[in-house]
Amino acid sequence: MAAWLGLVLVSVGYLGPWIPHRSAALLVTGLELAEFAKFFPQAQSHGLAVRAFFYLPLIAGLILFSLFAGRARSRLLRWAIALGSGFLLLTMLLPYAVVESTRHALATRTPLTIDPPYLRQLILLAVGAFLTLLTPLSGSLPARTRSALVIALALVGALPALYQFLRFRPLVSALYGAPVGIGWGVSVCALGFASLLVSAVGSAPAET
Repeated sequence: MAAWLGLVLVSVGYLGPWIPHRSAALLVTGLELAEFAKFFPQAQSHGLAVRAFFYLPLIAGLILFSLFAGRARSRLLRWAIALGSGFLLLTMLLPYAVVESTRHALATRTPLTIDPPYLRQLILLAVGAFLTLLTPLSGSLPARTRSALVIALALVGALPALYQFLRFRPLVSALYGAPVGIGWGVSVCALGFASLLVSAVGSAPAET
């Protein structure tokens, strides 16, 4: 139950405001951060080229959701959830620019070229979708191994995105002309991953 509560907190926090503002037009959610960051030319010189890290909470959250669902007795249900999660990742993270580049390359029979920022995003998407599709097989894993996977995914989902957010926030403050606070979405998302981490650490010995 604690694990599912953690997933709910991660989802609510990720879709909540990470960059708060009284004007709705200037408020930025966790989901929007990666796209928002690409409009900052100075982000490249500040080590923020890996803006795709802002997608990691979503990727890790969907993998964890499929991993927990992998304990279901119904094999059909396990695969349906895994395929649904993989499809959701594809529709949410596949850049439209890549789709257009692919269409143009096929129409003109020219080599496909992908901008480096989108290449990183595609790599994360491919890895996330692949791991999601493997989750129906997780039911046969030992309890300690499943707990270790939850711990690893919780850390990967939280730490890179939070680190990038803290480095990115001063750039937003400079753009807005005023100090930018930390939205409640950041805290709720971090709390969700922390709950998943604690739940996995606490449940491992009991299940062996």
